[in-house]
Amino acid sequence: MADLEKKLRPIYDALEVGNYREGILLCTKALKRQPDFHAAKALKALALERSGKMNEALALCEEIQWAKPTDETTLRTLSMVLKSAGKYEPMIKLYENASKAYPKNENLATQWFMSLARTLDFKGQQMAALQLHKNFKRTNYMFWAIMSITLQGQNVPANQPNVLYQLAERMMAKLNTEGKVQTIEELQLYLIILLGQKDRHADALALLEGEIGIKTKAIENVELRHMRIELLIKTGRWKDARDAAVSILKDSNSDDWRTILQYFDTIFLPVQDADLLASENLAEARTFTTELAKNETKNPKRGPFLAQIELEKRVQEKIGNNKDKVMDLLISYFNIFGSKTCCFEDLSSYIANLTKEDSLDFCKRLRDTHGEKAETVKQICIQINITRFEHFVGLHSGLSSTEITNIVNKLWKLYEDALPFGKDLEETERQYGDDYAIMAAHLLISLHKQTKSYFPLLTAVFMMEHALNASKHNYQLKLVLIRVYELLGAFSCATAIYNTMGIKHVQHDTLSHFITDRAVSFGQFNDALNQLYGAHEIYHSNEAETPEMILQAYKYSTFSKMQEFIEFQSRLENSLQKMIADRELIRLELLKEDSVSRAITYLKELELGNLKYDDKFCESRIDNRDTSVMLNWNAKDTPSVEMLTRPAARLGRVWMTLFTLVPCLLKHMAHLSPVDAEYERLVDTLENLAHDETKTAELTGEEVKLAKIVLQVAKAYKVLFAAITAQNSNSASKEEPSATAAKIKELLAAAGLALKREPVKSTGLLPWQSLNTLTLSVETVSYLNVANHCLLELIATKANKKATFKAVNTVVQDFMGQCRQALQSVQTDVTALRNIAKPDRIRSGLLYEICDGSLIDFIRSPNNQALIEDKTLKIGASWMNSLVNLQQESTSRVV
Repeated sequence: MADLEKKLRPIYDALEVGNYREGILLCTKALKRQPDFHAAKALKALALERSGKMNEALALCEEIQWAKPTDETTLRTLSMVLKSAGKYEPMIKLYENASKAYPKNENLATQWFMSLARTLDFKGQQMAALQLHKNFKRTNYMFWAIMSITLQGQNVPANQPNVLYQLAERMMAKLNTEGKVQTIEELQLYLIILLGQKDRHADALALLEGEIGIKTKAIENVELRHMRIELLIKTGRWKDARDAAVSILKDSNSDDWRTILQYFDTIFLPVQDADLLASENLAEARTFTTELAKNETKNPKRGPFLAQIELEKRVQEKIGNNKDKVMDLLISYFNIFGSKTCCFEDLSSYIANLTKEDSLDFCKRLRDTHGEKAETVKQICIQINITRFEHFVGLHSGLSSTEITNIVNKLWKLYEDALPFGKDLEETERQYGDDYAIMAAHLLISLHKQTKSYFPLLTAVFMMEHALNASKHNYQLKLVLIRVYELLGAFSCATAIYNTMGIKHVQHDTLSHFITDRAVSFGQFNDALNQLYGAHEIYHSNEAETPEMILQAYKYSTFSKMQEFIEFQSRLENSLQKMIADRELIRLELLKEDSVSRAITYLKELELGNLKYDDKFCESRIDNRDTSVMLNWNAKDTPSVEMLTRPAARLGRVWMTLFTLVPCLLKHMAHLSPVDAEYERLVDTLENLAHDETKTAELTGEEVKLAKIVLQVAKAYKVLFAAITAQNSNSASKEEPSATAAKIKELLAAAGLALKREPVKSTGLLPWQSLNTLTLSVETVSYLNVANHCLLELIATKANKKATFKAVNTVVQDFMGQCRQALQSVQTDVTALRNIAKPDRIRSGLLYEICDGSLIDFIRSPNNQALIEDKTLKIGASWMNSLVNLQQESTSRVV
């Protein structure tokens, strides 16, 4: 071993300092002297991987695998390369072979188990863990085996007997009898097994309350305390459950909302609604919650006061005649916690259940009590919460443009009045009055929807940008800005804001939709690609990092967390956002190929592994997108601000299916493949989608047109391939060439008709809809260029008698002329629109219109003119970026 270390030391030294070239040279020299020196070959593969030469590294790894190495140095180095490439399967075989060769080497056997755990091979894990326990007699290996069996049991359908859980229970019971179940984690594993089976609540409770529960001090574990109460409720031990909940709320944490809800279950579930009013349970609950609230004196917690509201709300729902008590408690709660930011979130669900009359009375009583005084930070926060509730109950709805403008001016004045109170705040803190500015923006967004004018959106931008100068890290301001910039067609401005948000880790899955959805529509293909590549990092890191988290859970026997890690991995692997982003990436990467030949090469090399659209695949996607993150004070029956600021319908299954079918069909054509059952299925699915109004509601008008146009050329390919096949075989069913040409002409004529559109009107602005129309025209012609080339190639390379299809050739050439006209229409529109995006035209046109006669005080203020001009010019610069790129893209695609 020492001799091996001496030979490899110079290579290690080179790799440690990042001198991979030197490391490769040293490995090559070592291999010349000793060709079967596997450790050196593995280190060379590692150096190649670190140098970015993954394919060469994997080729070396494959060579080593054939030799079946068993030394730990080689295996450890190989595993580093294979893990980096996301290739876990070869590691399983390598460590299995090594473990069998050296059955007394515990480390090799452990690594075999861990390699199986990385791939979630639960059956394999079970066998490896049992082998570990047999050879080394450690109890933790038996727990690994039991956990592996349990994980297998979770996948057994509910309507089938679960022998795996039964096996795991028997093994666990044996360990418990032997006194080997000693920790909280081992107890939790036992509970997972019991509760995974039907009607085992009593057994789980007996375990929790028995000797092992006492020995492990389960009652001190918060999660197990909640579980015990839940089990007591499910087994009908209402008094014990209530006593346990009371004990926690009195002695441990009166703010424990989960326990409060469990306590109410013990009050309401055992009693019929008709008997509730006279029941001892209700009287006891009222006394208890009142006592809890009275005990909160200095720095009161919110839980006891919310518990009183929740209790009386349930009484009102079940037997009525209780709304006055509910109202008094709501007012009382606000008087105590009205200065807390969370006050609105705490009470909004209760206010939503009030009648319109009562909700307005609630706001009136707040206003009567607190007036409009805002002379301290606390009073500012109270006034903000009152204004939130006034907005929530509809006092700002159904107003005229003038009335909305007056409220916006009032809110902005309140925002400015609050600024001096935050002059000493840290840069990372938000100003006390920021929500006034955000609410003003929400009203301006509603005004845009009401009037269809884009000037309210521009005003919202200026206000949010001004507020952002004082609250540089307020992500709520940024979310509003991103969406409004997108509505205005200013993608560069939206990405500039998004890039300052510091989106990390799983947020790429939950929040990236704010910037990546239909990113192609802005015509800025490179910027859109960068955003999508950045968002995709979480999926790559999930493949590499989450398996290691699972291994750590085994290593430290944290069985209760293992299911969470596996679920986390599954949610990301099956993320709907990931599938949407994958398809958007394909669109953009294909659009980057501005020549037909390069586009066809891209399509031929395109992997179709994840391009699925069947029911099973689509239904298994998990929607992790967070839309609730945007502040929303709109009434419960009205669209949220997030919905109002979407440029188009939310992306979902129909959109994903469309942009799965398109590349699949084009790939089939690019290969000049026969029209088989799969191609027929693709065409039928696209036809069903394109003509089903219930499905196309999820798409924009341009996307529907794209679907219908691609459908026509896909059918044309099918007709032509069938005709060529029949002619080549001299089949009796072959039709006259003129008939084939007529069929294809009809299909392409329909496509050409759909390709025509009205010019994009120049209104002084370039909103998202206009850019989407132009971009989708360019995208559609890009697909048609590929399809036309394939139709001509089909004749040139597949037809034995090319002259027979001369008429078809002419039809396709004529259609190519229509495609050129479509691109020329884009160029004409872009040329006209570029005039409105020029800085001098922005200053003399749009900027003048924004400021001239505006009724918004912010716009009229001389102090804000520099900011207004700067942001307007940046919006214009973003439009220009889109237009210049679209002009280049449309010009390069003329064939």
